[in-house]
Amino acid sequence: MLAHYVKEGVQELDREKLTRLLRLKYNDSLADAVADLGKPEEIGTVFSGFQKYLYQQTATPSNPAIF
Repeated sequence: MLAHYVKEGVQELDREKLTRLLRLKYNDSLADAVADLGKPEEIGTVFSGFQKYLYQQTATPSNPAIF
């Protein structure tokens, strides 16, 4: 999924697609997704929140990040 995100951009992980992605991952069972990931509002918050870290560089001695 991440490779597809890199190819297609931010819209690929649009929050509106979350239900469809969960259905794909959990064989059309949102109940299984909730049992595994938590309450729907928490899933949505995490889904939206992690995206800002996808392209963030980590500063290392050989690769100093410039922000």
